[in-house]
Amino acid sequence: MAENSHSEKESAATDQVGAAHVTTTSEPVATEPLKYVESTSGDSGRSRSGSDSEEKKTRLAAHRTTTQATTTSTFTTETRSIVQPKEKKPWYRNLNPLKWGKEPPVPKERIVSREYGANFFSMLTFQWMAPLMATGYQRTLELNDIWLVNPNRSADVLSAKLKLSFHKRVARGDKYPLLWALHETFKFEFWLGAVCSLTASIFQVLSPFTLKYLIAFATDAYYAKKNGQPAPNLGRGFGFVVGITAMQMLQSLGTNHFIYRGFMVGAQTRGVLITVIFEKAMRLSGRAKAGGRAIAVGGAQEQGSNDDAKDNARAKEGFFKRRLNKKLHPKGGPIVTADKARGVAGDGVGWANGRVVNLMSTDTYRVDQASGMFHLIWTSPVAILITLALLLVNLTYSALAGFGLLVIGLPVLTKAIKTLFVRRRAINKVTDQRVSLTQEILQAVRFVKYFGWESSFLERIREIRLREIRAIQVLLGIRNAINAVSMSLPIFASMLSFITYSLSKHVLDPAPIFSSLALFNSLRMPLNLLPQVIGQVTDAWASMGRIQEFLLAEEQKDDFIWDMEGKNAVVVEHADFTWERTADADPDKIGPKGKKEAKDTKHAQKAAKKSGNAVAEAVVVSTSSDGTDSTSTITQVEPFKLRGMDFTVGRNELLAVIGGVGSGKSSLLAALAGDMRRTSGQITMGATRAFCPQYAWIQNATVKENILFGKDYDRKWYDEVVDACALRPDLEMLPAGDLTEVGERGITVSGGQKQRLNIARAIYFNSDIVLMDDPLSAVDAHVGRHIFDNAICGLLKDKCRILATHQLHVLSRCDRIIWLQEGHIETIDTFDNLMRHNEGFQKMMATTAQEEKVEEEENVNEDEVENEKKDQKQRKQAKRGAALMQQEERAVKSVGWEVYSAYIRASGSILNGPLVFALLVLTQCGNIATSLWLSYWTSNKFGYSEGQYIGVYAALGVTQALLMFAFSLSLSILGTTASRVMLNRAMTRTLRAPMSFFDTTPLGRITNRFAKDVDIMDNNLSDAMRMYFMTLAMIVAVFALIITFFHYFGIALGPLFVMFVFSAGYYRASAREVKRHEAVLRSVVFARFSEAVSGTASIRAYGLENHFVRVMLDSIDQMNSAYYLTFSNQRWLSVRLDAIGNILVFVTGVLVVTSRFNVSPSIGGLVLSYILSIVQLIQFTVRQLAEVENAMNATERIHYYGTQLDEEPPLHLAEVRDSWPEKGEIVFEDVQMRYRAGLPLVLQGLNITVAGGERIGVVGRTGAGKSSIMSTLFRLVELSGGSISIDGVNIATVGLQDLRSRLAIIPQDPTLFKGTIRSNLDPFNEHTDLELWSALRQSDLIDADANVDDKSHGRIHLDGVVDEEGLNFSLGQRQLMALARALVRGSQIIVCDEATSSVDMETDQKIQRTIATGFKGKTLLCIAHRLKTIINYDRICVMDQGRIAELDTPLALWEKGGIFRGMCERSGITRTDFDEMAL
Repeated sequence: MAENSHSEKESAATDQVGAAHVTTTSEPVATEPLKYVESTSGDSGRSRSGSDSEEKKTRLAAHRTTTQATTTSTFTTETRSIVQPKEKKPWYRNLNPLKWGKEPPVPKERIVSREYGANFFSMLTFQWMAPLMATGYQRTLELNDIWLVNPNRSADVLSAKLKLSFHKRVARGDKYPLLWALHETFKFEFWLGAVCSLTASIFQVLSPFTLKYLIAFATDAYYAKKNGQPAPNLGRGFGFVVGITAMQMLQSLGTNHFIYRGFMVGAQTRGVLITVIFEKAMRLSGRAKAGGRAIAVGGAQEQGSNDDAKDNARAKEGFFKRRLNKKLHPKGGPIVTADKARGVAGDGVGWANGRVVNLMSTDTYRVDQASGMFHLIWTSPVAILITLALLLVNLTYSALAGFGLLVIGLPVLTKAIKTLFVRRRAINKVTDQRVSLTQEILQAVRFVKYFGWESSFLERIREIRLREIRAIQVLLGIRNAINAVSMSLPIFASMLSFITYSLSKHVLDPAPIFSSLALFNSLRMPLNLLPQVIGQVTDAWASMGRIQEFLLAEEQKDDFIWDMEGKNAVVVEHADFTWERTADADPDKIGPKGKKEAKDTKHAQKAAKKSGNAVAEAVVVSTSSDGTDSTSTITQVEPFKLRGMDFTVGRNELLAVIGGVGSGKSSLLAALAGDMRRTSGQITMGATRAFCPQYAWIQNATVKENILFGKDYDRKWYDEVVDACALRPDLEMLPAGDLTEVGERGITVSGGQKQRLNIARAIYFNSDIVLMDDPLSAVDAHVGRHIFDNAICGLLKDKCRILATHQLHVLSRCDRIIWLQEGHIETIDTFDNLMRHNEGFQKMMATTAQEEKVEEEENVNEDEVENEKKDQKQRKQAKRGAALMQQEERAVKSVGWEVYSAYIRASGSILNGPLVFALLVLTQCGNIATSLWLSYWTSNKFGYSEGQYIGVYAALGVTQALLMFAFSLSLSILGTTASRVMLNRAMTRTLRAPMSFFDTTPLGRITNRFAKDVDIMDNNLSDAMRMYFMTLAMIVAVFALIITFFHYFGIALGPLFVMFVFSAGYYRASAREVKRHEAVLRSVVFARFSEAVSGTASIRAYGLENHFVRVMLDSIDQMNSAYYLTFSNQRWLSVRLDAIGNILVFVTGVLVVTSRFNVSPSIGGLVLSYILSIVQLIQFTVRQLAEVENAMNATERIHYYGTQLDEEPPLHLAEVRDSWPEKGEIVFEDVQMRYRAGLPLVLQGLNITVAGGERIGVVGRTGAGKSSIMSTLFRLVELSGGSISIDGVNIATVGLQDLRSRLAIIPQDPTLFKGTIRSNLDPFNEHTDLELWSALRQSDLIDADANVDDKSHGRIHLDGVVDEEGLNFSLGQRQLMALARALVRGSQIIVCDEATSSVDMETDQKIQRTIATGFKGKTLLCIAHRLKTIINYDRICVMDQGRIAELDTPLALWEKGGIFRGMCERSGITRTDFDEMAL
């Protein structure tokens, strides 16, 4: 158990954005809040890939909707759950009286938690939870049923308290300001929990000890009856029974309140820490983000630092302290030393966005976890010492023998558990490998299908999976052995003590023996929990260190001079600015810092690629998005700086900022927005500012909220802004107008719409200074003109506008122009003066005019628009699908039996179930037999010698431990085997699913099944089952034992059992829903947090930090409203089940007292010691059942993918001759195709015959059906009518694998997989190295004279490593590799979705050359983007609205003067071009 929780934590640490966002509404959620809430190792792979952005759309019923008129899919929210039609219940379901009567209505508004103002008794028994539990039992809980947080527990109140205390302590120079500030904030509840914990611990020990007197009473009575003496008074016996029951009751209440208070303090701490971390993130300086600190030069601090010496000393003291803790907590932070050589201080680790989000998701969670059971750290040892004292009273020095075994055993076990962590880490690596491979395959699934490579990838996954499962089986085997030993330790300890006691000439008297047995049993809980709690607390301590370090980091200073009355809006005097060096200590986790600079860097990369200069490219690629170096391997690149900025801007002037790529335009605007650090000079601002960054930062909120951005709504002004930004048509197309929700990171709106929202926000803010960073780059030309006329020169005409732009045609309308070069001002002047006197400017304007023309021409047939539409189409379908899936798959009821039987079958055979069950029964028999033998021994039932009793007793003990190990091991091995088989099935079925499935299912959801759900099946399911079955079997065995000797117990057990089953069902009904709401609300907090952290630049520029903090506080309270209830409903259940257990103790006690004459006291002792040990187990069983159910939900979802998904037609059908297709003739006959049933036809009666070896270019407007032809040829989509045949064979009669492996495609986006160049060109190993090498040579990736074995640095060779998505190669190289891949195939038919739109001219010519020579004599179908490339093809096919509009040779079409001629003219192609091409 300890290992389980630890592995969870460990993996959470590897997860950047914390998979805590992962739970979707369609997923049933763990009912016990403290397990599996945080990330599990599988997630780490996913969260890095970012696909969980889909996953986080956890609104209760979210529909994305679209209309025909728009390409934009959007997101509207409704907070109702999906309402299922009411089904008629069978008669026997109506027998439950608690479900009679009307369902309680859903409240109109939420009320404050009833805990606030509940009376003492209600608080003691958690009765205040009853109304919620009752509602939850009668109907599904809605959000309005969930009570609001107590006012005194709101994040606002608590964080204010914490901040006050923290700042006071920091100013005083305390050692651990955060720890003591938290203590001051929560001390009452914290120490209340401590008192409860101590009370519970003491009573837990005292009731087994009092047992001794009850047994002694029964013994006296038994022997008095036997010997005919007067029996002791019955009242005394009853007194003991009442005493023991009362102690148990107090212990139960103590434990429940200790756990409740502990977890509540944890949850509140987490909420408060998230708040203060968020506030700090809003104010964190760029330098702290980059891991630097101000460095003292010759005694003077560098300007711009707000660290005074005292601060520095204190920070250092914190670090030295952490150094001391380094031994204890290796996770603590490093000591910071100033690196004078590089002129920077600090450790370079920095606080990139990823790290900050990690603090919020992982570190606060660890603190939360640790405070739950924190007090056990000191109360457990107290209980153990008291137990030892009482054992010494009972057994004299013999107790030390058993105790010695425990003392020796525990450290050994702890050490063994440590080895598990090492193994777990190794397994996590393999799991990450599998998850990222799965992720890669799913992202490129269309491509995998084109090439018919499904089976190759499945094989690779199978191989990794086998390694993973084997490692997991070894790990679980060791863990089971440890568990068997730790479960048996108390048994062996008691055995050792009793044997010693017996051998040291003592008579085995039932009273001390069974009292001691109960005492040894009571040690089981503290001993098992202690290592786990210690682990949690050390983790939390390291996390506290990190959080404290973050809270003490440097804050951004507002060093502008604000002069609201000044003549000018902006005055910059001799100012220098710098970006920070990137945090270089951990390049993997670094997020972009200066977003403004990102574009400059991007262009620099492009430029480097064009020049083909590998070195230049390497340097640029290593540059992070703020123009600074993010890896320490390459020489440290100086951060980008602006030097000698000196200019003024009038109050209603329009100032343009121009300059080449990387000249610092974005940086200048960032400096004015306060995002760049000023190192000298000064800036005076004459008014408030609004900022429109280049990369629009869009919130996951409604369109309207994105525009208002925290301002009040002014209808008239809002309408003007919307019209000026050309947003009106977009709003009309959106399903809910401006109330439509925008997906996360603006994912549901197009780039142009994002940018226009960005501009609208800046204008609506109504500041007098508006900074705009190239806002027109992402919008169409005519929209750009509209915005320039109506917004920039319209609504904003009386404001100060500073516009960085690439679009030089707008310069003539600007008042003045700043021309930047390499971070300094080249010149400032009006447009006319520059045109007259500045030669450089004239040249630049001349090239612009040409570029403008080229751009216009390229836009005509630019398929990017098509891609966007395709994406949008897929997205809208995806979202519509998502809504359907959520309806179909959200498991409301428990898992069906067919899933359990499928799970057992997957483990190898249906007989495995009975086998495991038999082992379980044997284990319990062994357990009972051991104790029964002890009772026979104490009463000397068989009259054997001492030695015989001891021998049998020891043998039974060992057998029981071995059986327990066998049971656990068989369960683990069969469970992991089942999970391997089920995943394999699901993966195969998913890859064989038709494309429509991938279009309508968010990638995040599929990955989530293959990461998180599989992880639960591998690591948690068999554990949860083992614990559930063991505890259940133990309870059943004890009851059976009691009934054997005390028949009347059966009568009491009946009604109590009914109550037990009923409470459990009652609890689970509401617990599941509360947990689901908590998961949904938590993902909102996580999403808002990471969103705001990535948008700090915008938030600061607008000065809206406080607004966002308020929103955050609100979300945290929303999350906690459900989170707190998860604890109280558990306690509600525990108090009631403990009460039932205590009634059982009372009944047993009474039975022992009343039947004291006819049942041997040793049997009475045995029964009493057992019943005491299982009281705790009763509630544990219910919770374990919930745990098993949740884990089985994961199995159900994997099972669904493995059995229910649609499949494509089979891979192999009839035999196909090896040489097919010989000629490559393709005949399309009356082909009709629609993407899915219910959608319109995309191809309408297509007829065309392509002769073998013919080259055909396919052109047409966006959406004309060009790509659809390819989809039909590869049978990605089946035809709705007509047929396609290749060389006389109808492709519908050919298996998909056979068909796709005989065709080759050069796709639009060159997809590469992680691996080597060889595995990318030939994943099946079907070709020789020589063939692969010649393909690389033909595609111009290597020189003609390169040698196969030449692996010199920088050369491309077959074993060269390919990173994920091939990102270590330039786009041009990837494109050429896709070409090489098609050449390797050697197919007779090549389809080229010609993606040269994204390559420079040089690469384009290479590709064209290779296509002309390498594919000579083969049939070529080419979707053209640049008409120039296909005007020398044999024929051109012009598509229009799914039909062929024109089909002839290029020249004939040109002379005919139709659509094709028009396209040529727009692209500037003349008659002479045809003649040149012909030559």
